[in-house]
Amino acid sequence: MSLDSETILLRLRQALADDRLAHAYLLLGPSSSLLEALAFRIAALLLGPRPENHPDFHLARPESRLRRIPVERMRALMAMLALKPYESRFRVALICDAERMCLGGGEAANSFLKTLEEPPQDVVILLTSTQPQMLLPTISSRCIPLAVRADPAAAMPDDPREARFLADWFAPGPGFLLRAFRRAALLESTFLEIRKEIESEMGEGEESEPEEVRAALVESAADLQRERLLAKLEEAYAKEASAEREGPPGREIRILEELLRDLRGGLDPALAYARACLEIEESTKMSGFDAEESSWKPKKLPS
Repeated sequence: MSLDSETILLRLRQALADDRLAHAYLLLGPSSSLLEALAFRIAALLLGPRPENHPDFHLARPESRLRRIPVERMRALMAMLALKPYESRFRVALICDAERMCLGGGEAANSFLKTLEEPPQDVVILLTSTQPQMLLPTISSRCIPLAVRADPAAAMPDDPREARFLADWFAPGPGFLLRAFRRAALLESTFLEIRKEIESEMGEGEESEPEEVRAALVESAADLQRERLLAKLEEAYAKEASAEREGPPGREIRILEELLRDLRGGLDPALAYARACLEIEESTKMSGFDAEESSWKPKKLPS
């Protein structure tokens, strides 16, 4: 169950008063900026106003154009957390977009795992993630998850690529097979474009890495982008499912989840895309979706 920011702060304030704070909280939600803003408010609750200027506050964010959290940054953070608090009762660490620790071989995440397993006294660790499925299970299982409800009034505008992708995906077009293969080609070309952009944006820090490390970084960064885009597609189908009509597209969502499992399992992407798109077309056909008009229609009942 997701909670709004004020409710989460109220509960943590009570936990602080009752001396039952956990050592690690994982803030989950659709917006990185929303989660980071809440994390800073939690840090202020523990350290006082303007925690970013407090000597017992430690921040780790994705670095370089590839937006990863390098192992060197996590090792430096761990060394600071091993020390006693300088001024406050707590040392507070904030790790933004924590899934970025898992890029490449996950060396940064693995190095940080020991701190989560055996946390120092008087340390509170805050992690934020918009893609918790990309976190190592050993990381997320050692944190208290807090699902943060987005404020509709403060909703962030859609990413241009995501908006373009969804518009192309749901664009009307004739023919069952043609539509399926058009969508499969859209998936393949979009993710190829993402991979090429990531390769071209490798920062100076990554250029000094061995070739196999750089390849692993590109692969995992592309996986993050792919998972995010497919999650947006699932959200679009979920919104359709909430509309008042016959035949909600729950099956389409399950097909996309199966596609993700296939991709994570190493199935050839082109084959996975083609199979998923054919299954989606079959499902929408059975549900009564008129793709020619890009709108849902109730099935015609036999007279």
